[in-house]
Amino acid sequence: MLVSPLALKKRFIGQLARVLLLALLAAQPGLAQTGADDSTPGDAAAATTPAQDDARQQTVRRLLAIRQALEMRRASIRELLEQLETADEAEQAAIQQKIAEHRGVVRGLTSSFENIAADGAVLRDLEDAGDKPLNWNQELSEIVRPLITSLRDATEKPRRIAELRAAIDIYQRQYEVARRATESVAELEQLNLPEEVATGLETVAAAWRARRQDIERSLEVARIELRSLEQQDQGIFRAIGRAFSEFLLGSGLTLLLALILGLVVWFVMNRLQRLLRKWRRGVDREGYAAKLRVLLYSYNLLTVVLVTLVVLSVFYARGDFLLLSLAILGLAMMLIGIWRFLPGYVEEARLLLNLGAAREGERVIYNGLPFRLASLNLYSELRNPELEGVIRLPLSAMAQLTSRPCGSEPWFPSRPGEYLLLPDGNFAQVLRQTVEQVQLKVFGSTMQMASADLLQAGARNLSRDGFGIAVSFGIDYKHQAIALDRVPERLRAGLEQAFADAGFGEDLKDLVVDFKEAAASSLDYLVYATFDGNSAVSYFRLGRLIQQTCVDICNREGWGIPFTQVTLHAADAGAAPALPASDTVPAS
Repeated sequence: MLVSPLALKKRFIGQLARVLLLALLAAQPGLAQTGADDSTPGDAAAATTPAQDDARQQTVRRLLAIRQALEMRRASIRELLEQLETADEAEQAAIQQKIAEHRGVVRGLTSSFENIAADGAVLRDLEDAGDKPLNWNQELSEIVRPLITSLRDATEKPRRIAELRAAIDIYQRQYEVARRATESVAELEQLNLPEEVATGLETVAAAWRARRQDIERSLEVARIELRSLEQQDQGIFRAIGRAFSEFLLGSGLTLLLALILGLVVWFVMNRLQRLLRKWRRGVDREGYAAKLRVLLYSYNLLTVVLVTLVVLSVFYARGDFLLLSLAILGLAMMLIGIWRFLPGYVEEARLLLNLGAAREGERVIYNGLPFRLASLNLYSELRNPELEGVIRLPLSAMAQLTSRPCGSEPWFPSRPGEYLLLPDGNFAQVLRQTVEQVQLKVFGSTMQMASADLLQAGARNLSRDGFGIAVSFGIDYKHQAIALDRVPERLRAGLEQAFADAGFGEDLKDLVVDFKEAAASSLDYLVYATFDGNSAVSYFRLGRLIQQTCVDICNREGWGIPFTQVTLHAADAGAAPALPASDTVPAS
């Protein structure tokens, strides 16, 4: 079989590199012996074990293989550069692509050689870059970089192990493909082939052998790095313990000192604030309430500023610029958030100064009910003198309300124990009323009604300012002669006596008996009696008493009563309220 000059040149260069490296290894025992002769008993720690010597010999063999591959790749690059000078345009593109591939492999082999020789050690660039123009984005990234780097380093090793295992799996499959291709070409080379075919097969075989060697070296390097990382994982608990110890003696101690000093400052300021509050109780008058409130909130702000300065001072004094940077970054984010909500804070500050739309001591409407703004603070208190309970609202909700001077207006139309005439004609007694609902007793049963609904319903309070009852009563036309004088007098006198006998004489405020109209079949009279609120419980009984008294007087005087003319009317509406089928209102 003919061998091309290119293959002979590659073999020669490989053999030459192997001889040089073996000569270097043969000189190492002598150098080691010389070093041992010059050493002192104190250098005994530098002695190595047989296992370490064997590991070093394996490393040297790997380095030798990588150097051989490097020389071969560089020789190939030189040959391709020579071919590039005489190639036409169609071939130049393919040759340049091969040169780029070979150079990429050379860079990878060089990196692998350095990585194995230095056992994975990397020297980072620590030189000072000198003064540079201030770049806020860059400075901010420098501040947060330690935190991001710590998070990345915490997950770097597991990610690298997963990547290496995936790469090893790919290399193994690539190696199997290269092995089958090499064996296939070798089987063809054993045949009696024409010279042209043999030369082409030699080129293909050399290319696949080079690929197979590259894959084998890459696979070996990946396995070495994987074993190194897995061996490092065996000491992870020691590494965690060492990192924890460094944290306790470094940033942990700094945080502890900052926390202690911050708590001391807060405790001292808090004690002084208590003394200020005691002094406030002695002078907390209406004219000083807003000023003292502003003073207390300013004092709280001063406390926060002092605690923050103490913590930052501890970070600076301890030289922990990572914690200092993180603290400054957190403060900057807080300031940005405060600036965003600044208009709301200004409005709340106006409320605290009693300069806003809602002011302390005035009347506000909340959920349809009137309230007195009893206390204006971070959580303000709304109270209604007639209702049980209190409503506490934050400043953000108070900013939506508008108050006005209270005046002498009523706060609610009823009180517990009073009697109401509801718009639907029901007679109810108030049992209890809160800021949410009113409990009523109607015909012996208890019912609940929202306080705002009762206020808007316009119920009549019979107990508060008294009430009136209007009754229309008619007599026959045959008594027309006495209809304008004797009849009204007898009716009035009889009603007054009836009210006094029934125990309503003291509550009777006024009684009007007057001729109303000459109706179609009767002479009608209007009887209108007003009573004090103490008789509200007998509202329906009084209406019946008026009718009974009028009928009794007609019987005594012999006056005729038309059958259809007896009606009962409401005091202010002209229409008589519906009389319940069974009157369960207790008699007075």
